[in-house]
Amino acid sequence: MRLEITFRNIEATDALRERAEKKFQKVAKHLREPIDAHLVCKVEKHRHSAELTVHAAGDLSFRVQETTDDMYATIDGIMNKIERAVRRHKERMIDRHQSGSGELPDGFATP
Repeated sequence: MRLEITFRNIEATDALRERAEKKFQKVAKHLREPIDAHLVCKVEKHRHSAELTVHAAGDLSFRVQETTDDMYATIDGIMNKIERAVRRHKERMIDRHQSGSGELPDGFATP
């Protein structure tokens, strides 16, 4: 798993990095390696926004955005959105392939 974080118009603090990495661990457990993610955190006037792009095995690609008044809330919101999207996709694929070897061709492993 590789998570790259880019900060624009905001100071890159260790607390923000650690929070993003900790929250991304929940998402990573639903995907198969290799996982490449890029998080862009930026501030424009009073709007704190973030954009997350995730690429995983099986040619999976997810992209979400979030904008709030606080960067910590933005990171929490964006991680919740991406986790929901990954889970929804995983459940759809499992439903579609109920019988089989347990290995799905799109990069997910059945629990």
